Amino acid sequence: MLLAGVVVALAATAGVAWLHEIRPRSQPALQTINARAEKAQLPALTADEERFATTLWAVHREATRSAVALSFAGITYQTEDRDARAFARKIEPLARFFHDAEMQVRAMSAPPSLSKTQSQYVDAMAIYASAAAEMLKFAEDGDSQRLQVAHELDVKASEYMLRVGEVLWPGQYKPH
Repeated sequence: MLLAGVVVALAATAGVAWLHEIRPRSQPALQTINARAEKAQLPALTADEERFATTLWAVHREATRSAVALSFAGITYQTEDRDARAFARKIEPLARFFHDAEMQVRAMSAPPSLSKTQSQYVDAMAIYASAAAEMLKFAEDGDSQRLQVAHELDVKASEYMLRVGEVLWPGQYKPH
């Protein structure tokens, strides 16, 4: 039931965003948007920051894919499958990935200017690992409250990843 509500809310949000994007804009509105975009530009990364961003991107690419897989595993379980063992088999490698990614990012050498960003990414990986752990506990004991906790953790972790992304890869800039 909760999952259906989440899916409906996401669909409604996407619909509102789509309608917002296709409506005609007046010239003053476009000028306001352009003025805000110019003010919001971040300074270019230094060479050390760029190296860190590039190194982290390798983890981020897989973390993004794994985060989506974690969410879809929960959605699939709730809407289609209902096989706890198959659910656990999907979650186990994701749980390992997030644990390993946390350790990998923690071991990276970040410039002092990005230490908070690195810490936030480490926290995101730890939170995703906790979400996966809750999902695995659910597969064992069937306590559906664990899925709600996992969902809340998943949302929190994705917010952390988005904040890091806005610092290092605004608009999902891919470092080269």
